[in-house]
Amino acid sequence: MKTIESYDDIKAIQDAEFSLVVAKTHTCGTCKSINEHLASTIDNFSDLNTYQIFVDDIDQFRGEAVIFSVPTVLIYADGKELLRESRFINTQKINRLIQAYLD
Repeated sequence: MKTIESYDDIKAIQDAEFSLVVAKTHTCGTCKSINEHLASTIDNFSDLNTYQIFVDDIDQFRGEAVIFSVPTVLIYADGKELLRESRFINTQKINRLIQAYLD
């Protein structure tokens, strides 16, 4: 999972063919466990571009993407948001969406 370092990188990721973004903070304990759980789920998909963004470093993204709680998982395809899961992440739902899109 690549870390998004600047706000300029975000637009390219959102416009990509298919990408998954995990929004989190540096102090979020739940974010760490979700990251590990998601890693086991998304390792099966080599074509999936995965990113993490620390919203406390890039505050503008938090406001623009309307992120009120972390962790938040966002899936983008061709410039559109396909899925948003916050706080209670349904990894089975994420897995099904990725499978359906990449197959």
